[in-house]
Amino acid sequence: MIYLLDANTYIEAKNSYYSMDFCPAYWSWLDHQFAAGIAGSIDMIGRELKEGNDELAEWVEARKGQFIANDDDATQTAFVQIIEYVMAQNFNPANRDQKRTLG
Repeated sequence: MIYLLDANTYIEAKNSYYSMDFCPAYWSWLDHQFAAGIAGSIDMIGRELKEGNDELAEWVEARKGQFIANDDDATQTAFVQIIEYVMAQNFNPANRDQKRTLG
């Protein structure tokens, strides 16, 4: 998988340029990207999106397989390694702990 999508990717698309009734091709394209192994998301994001109780929640519910579990031992070990690496660097703690956004 090349791209791992966050909740905001789905929410912003639904609420702005790619609303589900206006641009169903976008949502179909997402299905194709998942099927091709190009994009996907994790189950935590799927659970968050289902809390919306809207058409996006229904879309997610119909695509449970697109939201991959990440609670396996190998993934959790990788998370620990990433955290240990970040904590071992000489980063300013205020900058290290700050949430970052792209763009």
